[in-house]
Amino acid sequence: MPSICLNGITKRFGSVTALDAVSFTIDGPGCVGILGPNGAGKTTMLKILTNIVKPSKGIATLDGISVSEYPERALARVGALVEQPEFYPYLTAREILSFVVKIKMVKDEKEEIRRVSELTSIGGYLDRKAGELSRGMKQRLGLAVALVGDPDIIILDEPTFGLDPSGMKRIRDIIKEINARKNKIIILSTHLIYEAQEVCDRIIIVNKGKIGYDLNNHTSDHVKIELESTGGAVDFPKQIANQWKADGNVIYLQKAEGAKNSEIIDYCRKNGLEVKWVTPYNDIESIYVSLTK
Repeated sequence: MPSICLNGITKRFGSVTALDAVSFTIDGPGCVGILGPNGAGKTTMLKILTNIVKPSKGIATLDGISVSEYPERALARVGALVEQPEFYPYLTAREILSFVVKIKMVKDEKEEIRRVSELTSIGGYLDRKAGELSRGMKQRLGLAVALVGDPDIIILDEPTFGLDPSGMKRIRDIIKEINARKNKIIILSTHLIYEAQEVCDRIIIVNKGKIGYDLNNHTSDHVKIELESTGGAVDFPKQIANQWKADGNVIYLQKAEGAKNSEIIDYCRKNGLEVKWVTPYNDIESIYVSLTK
């Protein structure tokens, strides 16, 4: 099964720290959303995963292989669309795909071009020059390029950016169709909350170069703790919480495996925090706003 691991990734551009000790693991298939505002560090993270830039510190691995040390091996089964796709304007979409098919050494060129163009609905535009394509068609062509060779890991950086609602929906439907097979890792970078909620199984929220929250989009292991008044500092032990974020008199907390609400309440009270109630919570929008405001 494909896997991705970022361990202590820091990236500095001069005096600016774009990523600050970022760590997470994706162990097995599914669609993981990297959600955050513009400038949060999302694209830098994906550029490190695809060896476009090198980390200042830390290590990124794909299937256990270091991206920076062994890029050819690590990226052999990766397809990526990072930032906005640009192509030589005098080449047709077919010529661009043919070039990528040859680079990836896919045996049946004609069949592979047919497969990816059918999947991304660009079959009717294969013989148009890239300079004549609309932004939406360039996005679809970029996605088709990323899918050449049927990669195990697909990395997409804001693939719906600049598209009209119809184009955005088509791209999301393509991603959901691929994810439904549950045999690939898809990383989807976006700043659109509803897009992440609709498409992704797991959502990692990035803000100011750090991971603010890591949520499973389909479970209720997150809880919202409302206190009687604004609480002081509290440091939850690992047997109770994986991560948490305080916002006034509310604490958003991801429970550790096996942790019970009663344990959370008891721990809060022992630390001088009076709990009004604890409820299951998966309101990504509120968590996002709390982290990034």
